[in-house]
Amino acid sequence: MSSQAAGRRVGPAEGGAVQLAPEHFLRVLAHRKWRVLGIWLLGSVATILIALRLPDVYTSETLILVDPQKVPEAYVKSTVTGDVRNRLGTLSQQILSQTRLQKIIEQLNLYPEDKKKGMAREDVIAKMRSDISVRVVSDFGATQDLQAFRISYSGPEPRLVAQVTNQLASQFINENLTARSVQAEGTTEFITNQKRESLKALDEQEAKLRDFKLKHVGEMPQQQTADLQLLGQAQSQYQLESEALARAEQQRDYLQSLMAQTAPVVDLDQGEQKGPASSGEKGRLALKPSVVAKARLAEMLSRYGEQHPDIRRLKSQIEEAEAREAKEAPVAAPAQVTAPVSSVKPAAVPAPPSKHYNPILQSQLRAIDDEIAKHKAEQQRLSKLVSSYRSMLDAIPIREQEVAQLERDYEISKAHYAQLLEKELSAKSATQLEMRQKGEKFEVLDSAQPAERPARPNRVLIDVGGSIGSLVLGLLLATAKEFYALSIIVPRDIAAVAGNLAVLGVIPIIRTQSDRRSRRRRVLLATSAVLVLTVCSAVAVLHYRGLI
Repeated sequence: MSSQAAGRRVGPAEGGAVQLAPEHFLRVLAHRKWRVLGIWLLGSVATILIALRLPDVYTSETLILVDPQKVPEAYVKSTVTGDVRNRLGTLSQQILSQTRLQKIIEQLNLYPEDKKKGMAREDVIAKMRSDISVRVVSDFGATQDLQAFRISYSGPEPRLVAQVTNQLASQFINENLTARSVQAEGTTEFITNQKRESLKALDEQEAKLRDFKLKHVGEMPQQQTADLQLLGQAQSQYQLESEALARAEQQRDYLQSLMAQTAPVVDLDQGEQKGPASSGEKGRLALKPSVVAKARLAEMLSRYGEQHPDIRRLKSQIEEAEAREAKEAPVAAPAQVTAPVSSVKPAAVPAPPSKHYNPILQSQLRAIDDEIAKHKAEQQRLSKLVSSYRSMLDAIPIREQEVAQLERDYEISKAHYAQLLEKELSAKSATQLEMRQKGEKFEVLDSAQPAERPARPNRVLIDVGGSIGSLVLGLLLATAKEFYALSIIVPRDIAAVAGNLAVLGVIPIIRTQSDRRSRRRRVLLATSAVLVLTVCSAVAVLHYRGLI
């Protein structure tokens, strides 16, 4: 076999597939090393050049601390509740809105090149929104409350990037204070309105209860004892009036009996009645001792009771006088018969014409009649009063149920009003707390500073990735054709292709002077390429680190 056969490509022999050993691929790579090296060098240099031409992007970030409430919640409880994470999400949506970002872009003249290229306003805002990052510091665990978060912004100019970052942090802080103040004031206003409505309802309930008590005076449960006392007093007064009326009627009967027992004098010549005659004086009759005693008894009964000692003694004297007069009295003439008088209650005798009787008895009789009329009128008044008190006592159970319902509604309204009043005072304190910035707030812990080196692109990583990719590409291109056309490099490759054909001999490669010069040029070229690649990589690293 001649040296010209080395590197020939032939198809597989008829009748079977060729099994390629791993050593065959190594021989192929060694045979085509310059091709692999060339592809690797070209890809690496191209990657380095492309990475050097990529624009630098600087990133500035600021750390914002969630500062808790300064005043303990045991003294003032904040009305702004909710998870800080949720509130941070709401604030992010507000600050990253199209209106606010457009204002920042116009104020700081951001993305001028994109504007010159004719990029739409919505696309510019979307690009800025993608350059802004708000992330929570997760060093405290997912179950803990949010304690800090970071805001970062990326752009081509370090100082402008830091300015935008600080402005975004300031907007977060101000918007949080405004949102908390608005929420606190809204809560206070709502509670105040509720308190007004509750006070109005409380006044209505109080008016209903007051009107009910005024309408049903004396029928309230707490007035039952007083009603019973007044009823007892009225009944006692009624009993006293009844006793006084009975005494007055008895006195009247006595007076009427006295007037009936006192006979008038008849003048036979003129036919007129005269006054009572006294024995031996002008034909008048003298009054009996018992009659005088009965008149005195009637007078004393108007002042004292039946059980008074003088009354009892006078009654005994009357009885003795009547008994003595009954023994001494002669037989009465038919014209001078007197009606019997009972010692307890004489029967009423029709009175003759009053002008012929004793004027003293007539005056006493008129006084007794007036007293009887007064006692009867007082009895009627007391009877109505007793009936009124009894009606009040009968109505107390019904009024007790009605007033219990009114008092229950009143107490519920009163408790609700007191609760709202307490909440209003607490809400006002919480509002003052937010207005004076003593509540929970965001505080900048680390302000954004201009970056000294770009955050991206990472040229070292790009160069390494491009170099590795170029090497892999060269290896694939060097070995890809072996799967459909075998390259004959060594004698046993012929046996693998031709089957049972024997190799008679191998003619070695004879290298001439030109072949050696060509080989040296290739080696020199490869060494130079490696040196250039190394220098380019070093320059890229130094540029990435900001040293050049």
